[in-house]
Amino acid sequence: MSRPPPPDRLLAHLAGYVADLRWEHLDTDALDGLKTRLVDTLGCAVGGLTGEPSVIARGLAPAAGGGATATLWGTGASSTPEWAAFANTLAVRYLDFNDTYFAREGGHPSDALAGVLAAAEAAGCTGREALVAMTAAYEVFCGLGEAERLAPAGIDHSLHVAIAVAAGASRALGLDTERTAHAIAMAAVANPSLRVARAGRLSMWKAGAPAQAAQAGVQAARLAQAGMTGPEAPFTGEGGLAALLSEEPVLPALGGQPLPGGGAAPFHAGRTSIKRFPAQYNAQAAIEAALTARERMRGAEPIALIVATYGHAVRSCATGAEKWDVHERETADHSIPYLVAVALADGEVTERQFTPQRMEARDVRTLLLRIRVVEEKAMTARFPDALPARLEAVLADGRTLMVDVPNARGGPRLAPTRAEVEAKFHALADGPLGALRASATLEGVWALEAAPSLDGLIAVLAAP
Repeated sequence: MSRPPPPDRLLAHLAGYVADLRWEHLDTDALDGLKTRLVDTLGCAVGGLTGEPSVIARGLAPAAGGGATATLWGTGASSTPEWAAFANTLAVRYLDFNDTYFAREGGHPSDALAGVLAAAEAAGCTGREALVAMTAAYEVFCGLGEAERLAPAGIDHSLHVAIAVAAGASRALGLDTERTAHAIAMAAVANPSLRVARAGRLSMWKAGAPAQAAQAGVQAARLAQAGMTGPEAPFTGEGGLAALLSEEPVLPALGGQPLPGGGAAPFHAGRTSIKRFPAQYNAQAAIEAALTARERMRGAEPIALIVATYGHAVRSCATGAEKWDVHERETADHSIPYLVAVALADGEVTERQFTPQRMEARDVRTLLLRIRVVEEKAMTARFPDALPARLEAVLADGRTLMVDVPNARGGPRLAPTRAEVEAKFHALADGPLGALRASATLEGVWALEAAPSLDGLIAVLAAP
């Protein structure tokens, strides 16, 4: 008689948490943190609606037929929840402006929100139910980042998006523990995507990878709801994810769970980093340094520039010839040399700095050739608790300037205020939505727990 397979403790840990999570479990910090990230995410989505990948996705999304439907933001049309998750997540991700979480594996927890909202809209959730579902997705994404490392195995962190969306969508659909486990298992085994999606000269698939993961997560939850089963041990079974990663995953502390020393684990949403600039988070401190240096240069021309920062930033944003020869925004927003050059030239880093004309401009190209990016071991030792950079500039008038940024703003230790998050939202959304509709969206998010449905919030996003 064969023995049953050993239980997958990580799967049981995640599924039990998600199925048991209730509105009453969320404290004020959890709600404020999540709603702040939702404001930030929706601003990024509205700002990204006209991006070419977003337009492509909406053009391919099938028109709504029978069954559950969700809205394609920016059109007012409806499609399947899966396709709405794909198209809307592409809009969120296009500007590379949404939040970041650093743990053993990093990534963007808010990549999961559009997918969960698609499932919640299709399920007819109330505002409270949607907030609980989005919290579940945040906890699973960030918890998995603490539990395992994907990068050494060449797997992209969008795998955690698929699992997180499956978890959040399961909560939105009201699935029990068993069916939630099946949804998470299906998402985990079917969606390890290759990390090459964000290496070298980048393509539109930088945003496409998490969008497809969100689509797959919604599909996994809806399949589980219909009775589809997944593998019993996707993480720890033979041939499972742990074997691929060559390590046994730990069980992360998820928000509200009791801690061994007493008290409860804090929720994760309030601990993620919100970006000031539409660029990879590892470049944020270098951009800050460049903008400060520009003010101090008083118009003098820089003839040599050295950016010192931590090793992870150098490897992800300043390794490879393509970082000095950018031609597409996906590479540009992951290039410290380009971002520093354009910040020095323009005094800002916004969507205006990522047009083909600006990337090809002679003044920016000239500055690019004068920039070196080096790792400073002392800064590497401080990562990820701090994300520092230093810019040293030799000027044509004989001066040498040095600007130190000990830690990029926007992280948990230098969190933006509500007013700053709202200002970022208005900067992204007022053009497409109009100031009045943008303000209505903010009001809807801050009071989402009182909404009997998501219809009001989605209607504002539907047709800018």
